[in-house]
Amino acid sequence: MDKTLHAIPKAISRYRVDNILGSGAMGVVYQGFDPQIERTVAIKVLHPHLRNSEHGADLEQRFIQEARAAARCLHPNIVTIFDFGSASDGSFIVMEYVDGIELKAHLRSNTFIPLPSATDICIQVLQALGHAHEHGVVHRDIKPANIILLENGNVKVSDFGVARLDTSDLTSTGFMVGTPNYMSPEGLQGHAVDARSDLYSVGVLFYELLTRQRPVREAAIEETLHKLNDITSLSGQNVRSIKPILRRALASRPEERFQNAAGFIASLKGIEDMDLTLATTTLFPAPQNYRQDIPVPQETTSASQWSDDLLVSLEQSLAKYIGPVAKVLVKKQSRSAGSMEALVNSLIVHIPNDAERSQFIKAMERTGVSSAGLSQSAAAPA
Repeated sequence: MDKTLHAIPKAISRYRVDNILGSGAMGVVYQGFDPQIERTVAIKVLHPHLRNSEHGADLEQRFIQEARAAARCLHPNIVTIFDFGSASDGSFIVMEYVDGIELKAHLRSNTFIPLPSATDICIQVLQALGHAHEHGVVHRDIKPANIILLENGNVKVSDFGVARLDTSDLTSTGFMVGTPNYMSPEGLQGHAVDARSDLYSVGVLFYELLTRQRPVREAAIEETLHKLNDITSLSGQNVRSIKPILRRALASRPEERFQNAAGFIASLKGIEDMDLTLATTTLFPAPQNYRQDIPVPQETTSASQWSDDLLVSLEQSLAKYIGPVAKVLVKKQSRSAGSMEALVNSLIVHIPNDAERSQFIKAMERTGVSSAGLSQSAAAPA
């Protein structure tokens, strides 16, 4: 985004404006500050060219109406709306400022997302949607760009404030609410949508988290699901459990899908051969100055046998194959492993394929961690 294209106002209503956070088809989001309670906020306003169009008055009215509806959605997994109103620069919505990373940015990286983490992300999104649906709000634009990963492991769903602006007026001005790659078939066809349309979008999201591809609409569902067989990080039990979940979530007819978020969540939690306690959504890249000589915090080591340097070395080597989730796994497994061989073997099973498992073993040998039993374990399927 070219920030020079926008003249940044000094203030919107009582809120100081500091800079631009982002810009989309509907509006601009600024980082602002509420001086009354000394809180950093995000402020969304409609684009000037929309406000000044022949449908501008209607758009602003609907903008505020939908903000009022979304403001009822108070949930830990939803970006909270604090305020809304009109000012000289047009209608605005004041939201919770979330310091995190968009799932879209993470998907563009090469970091491996384990099944428990992918499932946990979708469960948190569904928890947000379930709450919104109970309050009569349908999001209509669930996609990675509207899902924010926080460093503490929580997930926030954004853009509830304008998601319901799907009117004939918007269509006539050239806007489509929703992203075609994630929209339900009925949404693409311009038909009325309901909560089940959001659940379809979560199905697309779950498939993408697992395969790094989106379903091809022209392909038969069984052909789409067959790609799961090629994912080396999934066990046979995983695949057998996931296929019926995706088959139902991606059904063309709304009545054949999950009818509510709770049913979808229950199915995800029931995936076989998956330990959700290993889930982590702290999927941030390691800082560039992260070095082997930086000690692990004391609580990440076991009571006695593992040195800080050793655990950091393990974590960094493992992170090359599974990303920042390595820190959580090393911390968890080091508490129960009785020997170095047992510790490394417990980590190997989380590396997605044989070649990378062998590379990990060689890296352990180069750092002085070697055992005849390790190489044998690396050759075994995870």
